[in-house]
Amino acid sequence: MQMSAERLQPIITPERTTFEGIIRRIPEAIQMAKLEAESSRMATTPEGKFAVTYLLATRSLLRPVLEDLQTIGPDFLLPTGGAEYNPERSIDEIGTLVAEQLAAQSRDIPGLWIRSEESARWQNMGNEGQSTQEGNRFAIIDPLDMTSYIQKKDRVQTTGIAIYDRDGNIKTVGIASLVDQGFVFIEHDNGVIRQFPPPHEHTDTPSPPPLRVATLTRRMHQMRQLELFTDHHAIWALDCSGGFSILKLHDGQVDTILDPFKGSPWYEVVIWTQAAQQLGFTVSDKDGNPIDLSSAIRRMINRHEGDTFRIPFVISRNPAIHKQTLSLLRPREVPPA
Repeated sequence: MQMSAERLQPIITPERTTFEGIIRRIPEAIQMAKLEAESSRMATTPEGKFAVTYLLATRSLLRPVLEDLQTIGPDFLLPTGGAEYNPERSIDEIGTLVAEQLAAQSRDIPGLWIRSEESARWQNMGNEGQSTQEGNRFAIIDPLDMTSYIQKKDRVQTTGIAIYDRDGNIKTVGIASLVDQGFVFIEHDNGVIRQFPPPHEHTDTPSPPPLRVATLTRRMHQMRQLELFTDHHAIWALDCSGGFSILKLHDGQVDTILDPFKGSPWYEVVIWTQAAQQLGFTVSDKDGNPIDLSSAIRRMINRHEGDTFRIPFVISRNPAIHKQTLSLLRPREVPPA
């Protein structure tokens, strides 16, 4: 299985790098991505082919835009709504439109519903009168993770997708970097798990200090007081806890990803954390308990609760590092004066 992402990047003209120019290119990008998905033979199931096509099409549209964050035009960054701490911008809509147009062409996934981060609701892609409880497949999409970091000139943007059945079982999950070659894809086909690229060997040994930790800037205010970040146990190596950090964990460039207290929104965790689990990494809450992602999906299908449902998590390269990390998630003891 080989994938040539370069074939998905046609010559970019100035007109095509405007927001409206990119939108007009979506049908072309989808068709090219379909051809690439078929020729690569990465996926065998309808859900897997949908996910791969979505990832390749979105990456081909957005990677040229994100190659130089200094040159991104203001039309890509216009606010369109969202939470005050995480406003949506026009560039976020591109991946959502890719998913919607691809779903309109995907007749072999019956009962498909889509929940894009930017849409803030489940969208029925099949029978109009159907309720979410009657759906068969549920695609959760983060069109552009870490959009806010574009203005900080930090290149940590990814796109991700996960498709579940209505019992909360994963069918496929994938992440594509929008700034480098990072890409992972997993599908379940009648009990067989397929992964692209082939799985890494993960040794079950502790990591020499300091541990390389990925987490968000806004989480470090609280976590600087933990034992983890004292006495050279760990260093803050990456300002990210989403898809880009999963890709760097997969490449061996970080050891642990943390959001153990407040947690991240459910629609992000069920992509990023699910990908980590499927890749063989160790995942739990801060107390070492498993995270039941299937229950989270069923909960959001049956009674959508908006975007306030958060899931704390800790993800590590192997069980030894995970145990080491969990043991240090407590406040540093200050000796009495």
